[in-house]
Amino acid sequence: MKLTIWLATAAAFLATASAPLPAAAMASVEIKRTELAPGIYQFTVAIDGYVEQLNSIAVVNDSDVLVFDTTTRPSTARTILAELRKITAKPVRYVVNSHWHPDHWSGNQVFAEASPGLEIIATEKERDFMLNMSAMWPVLLPKSLEGQEKSVAEQFASSKRPDGSPLTPQLKQQIEGELQQIRDMVAEQRNVRRTYPTLTYTDRLIMRHGGREFHFISVTGDAAATTVLYLPRERILITGDAVSYPLPYYTPPLSQHAASLRELAKLDAAIIVPGHGPAFRDKAYMLLEAELFEDVLRQVEAALRAGAVSIDEVQAKVNFDAFRDRFAKGDPDIAGQFPSFTSGMVRKVYIELRDSKEIR
Repeated sequence: MKLTIWLATAAAFLATASAPLPAAAMASVEIKRTELAPGIYQFTVAIDGYVEQLNSIAVVNDSDVLVFDTTTRPSTARTILAELRKITAKPVRYVVNSHWHPDHWSGNQVFAEASPGLEIIATEKERDFMLNMSAMWPVLLPKSLEGQEKSVAEQFASSKRPDGSPLTPQLKQQIEGELQQIRDMVAEQRNVRRTYPTLTYTDRLIMRHGGREFHFISVTGDAAATTVLYLPRERILITGDAVSYPLPYYTPPLSQHAASLRELAKLDAAIIVPGHGPAFRDKAYMLLEAELFEDVLRQVEAALRAGAVSIDEVQAKVNFDAFRDRFAKGDPDIAGQFPSFTSGMVRKVYIELRDSKEIR
């Protein structure tokens, strides 16, 4: 999960059919490529110091290429561009940014440098978020790294993890590797040249180009006004963080996120590519996310109407064990993360249902 890599063993990375691609300048960043349909490629970054299982999608058209999301690190974007050059000599004409979080648009500069006529597509609201929030990352990420360095130093000094379990040599080596990835990511983020969308829309944009039909749709995902891309002829839906695996990311009101997922489920999609995780060949996982969001809304509302007032009282009345098992599927790391994950979700819904009034 974002910025928590050093605290737990990484969730198992689901390998695709092809071999790992060497990441230029960052050999420790593993990238895998999968062809989803003729001319449509999924590049998945296993772990990059900020996130896990991060997806970037390339759509090769008659005379050019469209890339959906450009990853956290410019070095990773360069690797993806280099791999695209092996597939086709066609230029990247369009980049799409799903939303403003840095793992989805920090590589824009790489594609803009390679293609001077590049158009970058996003919603108008997301472009505003990018402009308003981009100054935060060079400040926030180094501070976060300081805290992570301190946490790791304390663990190594005590030879124990935060939960009190022993710090084995194997786990210590893993933590050292992940911490170095975080250092590398922060170093790159300090020097990102933010490159903003040039072509924006509000609710929906249909583009017929290069022998394909692209439907850009604004939804509520892990950010408001997230762009998802639907290719109706190919029956492929690319969701950004409206869908994320192995646990769903969430930020805006969950009621809106759940409603967006229900609307997306109405599309005739045979392949669903989340912002993080493997491509799905059915809608089961996307509907599981929607079901969880709706159950959190239902349980929190029931607790409030039964007399709970404080967030602690609400937390004591809700239970999501059934969903934990469905998401974890026997993975102890995901099962262990689930209670704190749903606790944060409950607080989000509590604030939504109480007009932003929180009582502790």
